[in-house]
Amino acid sequence: MQIMNNIIKKSIYVSMLGLFALFTSCEERQEELTELMTDRVFSATGVEARIVNKTQVVLSWTKNQEAESYTVEVFENDSLTFSGTPMMVIDGITNSDIPYTITSGLVGQTQYSARIKTISKSDKDDSKWKGIYFKTAAEQILQEVDAATVTTSTAVIKWVAGETATHAIATDGVNEVRQDVTAQDIAAGEMTIAGLTEDTRYTVRLMKDDKVRGSGSFETMIDLTAAGTIVVATGEDLLAAIQGAPSGARIVINPTNAGDAFLTGGVTIELDKAISIRGYQQSKMPVVHAMFRAAGPNASLFVRSVELNGLSEAAYRDHLVQLTVSDIETGPFIFKDCVITNYNKSILAGASGIVTAVKEFRIENCKVSNILTNSADCIDVRAGVVEKLNLINSTFYNCAPARDFIRLDDASAGFTGKTSVVNVNRCTFSAVSNNATKRILYIRYGGSAAPLNNTTFNNNVIANTAGYYTNQPATVFTMSKNNYFNAPGFTVNETINAQVDVAGNFTQLNPGFVDEANGNLTITNQTLLDNAVGANIKW
Repeated sequence: MQIMNNIIKKSIYVSMLGLFALFTSCEERQEELTELMTDRVFSATGVEARIVNKTQVVLSWTKNQEAESYTVEVFENDSLTFSGTPMMVIDGITNSDIPYTITSGLVGQTQYSARIKTISKSDKDDSKWKGIYFKTAAEQILQEVDAATVTTSTAVIKWVAGETATHAIATDGVNEVRQDVTAQDIAAGEMTIAGLTEDTRYTVRLMKDDKVRGSGSFETMIDLTAAGTIVVATGEDLLAAIQGAPSGARIVINPTNAGDAFLTGGVTIELDKAISIRGYQQSKMPVVHAMFRAAGPNASLFVRSVELNGLSEAAYRDHLVQLTVSDIETGPFIFKDCVITNYNKSILAGASGIVTAVKEFRIENCKVSNILTNSADCIDVRAGVVEKLNLINSTFYNCAPARDFIRLDDASAGFTGKTSVVNVNRCTFSAVSNNATKRILYIRYGGSAAPLNNTTFNNNVIANTAGYYTNQPATVFTMSKNNYFNAPGFTVNETINAQVDVAGNFTQLNPGFVDEANGNLTITNQTLLDNAVGANIKW
């Protein structure tokens, strides 16, 4: 037994000696690493590049206590090759400057490489270069185009004086106008683009070679002397001009002052031809007291920059547009950049006996209010078909206050092969269908057995209403990114067959209307504005 105990004690002693030697060896090696001597300082580590403000970059790296300073070189149109001459060299960056932001000198949509050298504060050599690459975003140095500087054939664009560019391109989607930028243009920060077409919307890009430095849009003025244009001034007979105009004519109302009234007694205009009615300037919008009736197969209407007011000296007009003839195809009827207000019944109406196909009905960039829907619905087609119904970037206040907003009945038996497509995008609704039994979408065209309608309802704001979407199985619709405020029936509803928002991406934010009581539904909620939810009318 004594022999066994001695063996165990010796084994433990030997093992402890081994462990002691191991720990001692590790400590010595650690000391060796700590005291590692090099003949140059280490290169930058942890290098990162982050784009801010589209064309600025924040460079960061781990601070080196052996650094006197750092040098950064930047190469344009490069991806870590670092060939040629750098377009920018920055010396004297210190540890206190990290992270370091390059605030100027870079252009948009460009790939850059940057490399960093650590400059030694001792007798050690400087470090080797450490590189990283990054790409700037498309920049925006163009200012918003001032409408006062736009004519029928020219437009002035402005940017930050001294910022370089090579040329500008203006396009209407089909035709392109290219104009070189001069040294004088760069010094002044502005240029005049010529050779444009009247009454045309252009997108403009300021370029530096193949890089976009800024973009914007503008619309040229109407040429009052152009062929097919009929000018009506304050005090002149607008109704006679409309009745006497040939099909395809453009009637331009040129009022002396904003708000000048035309057809003050209130009239009903019979349409049997294609015609457009335009206000000459958005800032001097005329007021027209009228309603329109589609009285023939060639009837179509385009109205822009006009206030259409159904309340005149006599009484309310019933409808904005009324379908009155069966067995025809008519339209489109398009209203853009308009104020539409004070109609007794509807903005589009087709009674039960009127079997009419409408190619398109569109409200775009408009402010619509006080459509009273007495014995009617706001958009109300009972026996016809609206092949395209587009409500885009518009506000609707006190429309169908206690009725359905869109009513499209099932008249598909009379329109073989025709479908009805409804698109409601970036609109704002307040006090619309404000009744617990009323629906925004009362769409039955095609029937529930084989629906021939399709509705998209995206990026809209619905506020201050007791109504809901629909209870019609025939209403086929999808929704996304809508906002509901004081409108509970659109997210939870116990009405039989009620459809609610099931997209999962809706919000319930207060839009912060500027003056709802007077129909001003301008949104001030920044989250909604940033997410492009609800109307954002610029005029």
